[in-house]
Amino acid sequence: MSNKTLQQIQQQVDENPVIIYMKGTPDAPECGFSGKAVGYLKKAGAEFAYVNVLKAPFIYEYLPRFSQFPTFPQVYIGGELVGGSDIVEELYNSGELTTMLSALVDAGIVPTLKVPATTGEETKSANDLVQLTLPG
Repeated sequence: MSNKTLQQIQQQVDENPVIIYMKGTPDAPECGFSGKAVGYLKKAGAEFAYVNVLKAPFIYEYLPRFSQFPTFPQVYIGGELVGGSDIVEELYNSGELTTMLSALVDAGIVPTLKVPATTGEETKSANDLVQLTLPG
């Protein structure tokens, strides 16, 4: 199963310009770190896919081996591991997160960033996001 799972993870990372592997969902995170990372992605206006690793036990088990990064959440942008919530926060605060996302927009990989008019406004509903799981 491991080889199939690793291939599935690679496919998810390749097919989704911005993806977060998290505990819970963007609208109902089950971990403070996952909620924090999602918050910064939303503030940056990113459209992103997500995988609830609590509902995908093989991904939960194999993603740390795939990424060589032991914790969750894990954020990938443009096929590359960016890191967890603290790194996403640092990138957001320095402006680098917006730069990374803008590069995907400029390359035509993702549509224009959706930056909310106010920082407290939620800009995405569950229908705007894509949940990815392995077939059971």
